[in-house]
Amino acid sequence: MNNKFIIHPINIILLFFINTTSLKTRAGLSPGFIETAVSLLIISAFALSIFYLFKNILKDSFKAGIVLSFILIVTLFFRDMVEFILYFKINEALPFTGEYFIAIIISAAALIVLITFLKRAKRNLITVNVYFNLITIIFLITEVISFVTSEAAGVSLKEKIEITSNEEVNEKPDIYFILLDGYTGFKGLKKLWNYDNNELKKFFNENDIFFAENAKCVYNVTNYSMVSTFNMTELIYSRDELYAKENYLALAEYMKENPVVKFFSDAGYEFYNFTFWNINDKKKYYEDIYFLRRGNIYQARTLYGHLYKIYNENTADMAVINTGIFNKLVEIHREKSDKPKFVYAHITMPHPPYYFDAEGNRRDFLYSNDSKNMHKYLGQLKHTNTLIINTVKKILSTREEPVIIIQSDHGFRSYEGKDKMEIELSVLNCFYFPDKDYSMLNDSLKTINTFRIILNKYFGKNFEMIE
Repeated sequence: MNNKFIIHPINIILLFFINTTSLKTRAGLSPGFIETAVSLLIISAFALSIFYLFKNILKDSFKAGIVLSFILIVTLFFRDMVEFILYFKINEALPFTGEYFIAIIISAAALIVLITFLKRAKRNLITVNVYFNLITIIFLITEVISFVTSEAAGVSLKEKIEITSNEEVNEKPDIYFILLDGYTGFKGLKKLWNYDNNELKKFFNENDIFFAENAKCVYNVTNYSMVSTFNMTELIYSRDELYAKENYLALAEYMKENPVVKFFSDAGYEFYNFTFWNINDKKKYYEDIYFLRRGNIYQARTLYGHLYKIYNENTADMAVINTGIFNKLVEIHREKSDKPKFVYAHITMPHPPYYFDAEGNRRDFLYSNDSKNMHKYLGQLKHTNTLIINTVKKILSTREEPVIIIQSDHGFRSYEGKDKMEIELSVLNCFYFPDKDYSMLNDSLKTINTFRIILNKYFGKNFEMIE
């Protein structure tokens, strides 16, 4: 190996691309030539610019190469730094700071120290360059071996459901699936807050809407919960890999190709997608601040992707988006259509941030970003009740009554007591059937059975309930 070759920055770039591409392939997705090529060109141009900038500043190619490698590690593997901080709870040890702020401050301080040291260093750094070349080559070879021998993502469907179309079904009711993200069920609210939620119960009783007092979800994470509901099956995964990026990519694909929406589309329904998912041929309605961010997976892992996340969280007005979706539900119901309608509205309330208090007053940023505050959570839940009651009232005030499903994907997740999992799995699960026949429902419904119930009742299917 020629001692004068500065190849460690190139190795770091290749390491990043192989590692990230591996995530996609383990998720069963194509790496995407254009996406990969464009990202590689952007990062390579960025690296060249940084190299020549510091070569002029430090007057030494080896020193510029060391600085470039440091910047590439921080920039490309920023997500890994953040996860390291979260894993060791460094952010909790430093009050009034977040994991992103800590990662950026540490990186900036280390970069200043490194540049200062290199400017003062008089000795030749050829030996250091060789060591960096060798170390990055070893890492690169290890990553290639891992990529070649890697297995599929750690999440899969327990059963692949296929739903055949029923041409003989004449009556096809409009169906409104309204998902209230993070809404704790009646049993959980009573247990943790001693709150009976009587206002919502009274409204449901007055309008013959069935609600399950002891309803449960199977999974306490949105992506897993919703994929299981729309694929009508349990999931196979390891708890150790619950938040693995490749799992989230695989779940997004399962959601996009889910059999429920496919069935309704094949049956002649017009599908309305008010969610952060791409489903079937319908694009996502909004860019969610928690899950798959704007841009491709290569960008999402980098410092740029996380800075965009911070920007998005501070500027994406989910309060307006959420209330707008409620209004859309009423508008769609009033629209005349030759096709039956299947509407999926995913509303991120009462899930934090807590944009509203119990009276519906809009709160500021400092109030909103307090995810563990049980009082603020209950306040936003009460306002969510007001919004859902007003919306359902308007929908039911018309002559043509649709099927309405009101559910949540999980309960309050910031409680750390002994009943934590019970609270997280306690959910809202409510049905309105125009014929008021709820004989097939019970008080302990699981949300995973939602569309098994709908397909059995209205489309002559005979799916068994998942216990």
